[in-house]
Amino acid sequence: MPTVRELADSVGLSSAQTVHYHLGILEEEGYIERGDAPSRKRRPLRLTGRGWEVVGQAPMPGRVAAGRGLEAVAEDDYYSLNQVLGTLGGRRRYLLRVVGQSMTGAGIEDGDLLVVEEREDPPDGSVVVALIGGGDEVTVKKLYRERGEDGEMVRLVPKNGDHRDIMLPADEVRVQGEVVFVIHPPRR
Repeated sequence: MPTVRELADSVGLSSAQTVHYHLGILEEEGYIERGDAPSRKRRPLRLTGRGWEVVGQAPMPGRVAAGRGLEAVAEDDYYSLNQVLGTLGGRRRYLLRVVGQSMTGAGIEDGDLLVVEEREDPPDGSVVVALIGGGDEVTVKKLYRERGEDGEMVRLVPKNGDHRDIMLPADEVRVQGEVVFVIHPPRR
C-alpha cells in the first residue's frame, strides 16, 4: 500500500490531510477497512465486500499454485476489478487466485488475487506465472535464468523456506506473465 503522501502525490494533491479525510469517508461508508493504530504503520488497507462491488468486472481465467504446481484448468469466472486491469503497452492483464503458501515471503498469501500482465520475457528476479512440466502445471515463483552444464536452465524460486527451488531446462518452462499487483481480498 502506498503512503498517504504517495497517494496525495499520485492524484496531484498538495495536502496529505486531504487523503486522510477521503480515506476516513471511504472507511465510514464501508468501502475500505484500515488496520488498528499500531499496525497502520505497515499501511494495511483492504477493500470490503461493498468496496469490491463498485470497481467493475474483470475475467479470472483460473488458479495458480504457490507450491510445486497445480493442474492448469481454465475457469470462466469474473471478478470485480476493471480499474486495475486493462492493457499497458498493448499487453493484456488478467487475474489468478493463489492456492498455497510458497510465496508468503513476497507478500503473496493463499487466496490472494494476482494481476498478471502477459509477458513472455520478464527480467530475472520478476515474480512470474509459469507453465511447467510440459504445460500440465502452473505456478507463481521468482524467475532466474541460468546457464548449466546441460544448456539454458530456469530456476523458479519460492519465497518460503519450507519450499524448494524448481530447476528445469528452459524449454520445459513457459512464462505466461509477470505479477504486477497483488490483491488481498477480504478474508472470510
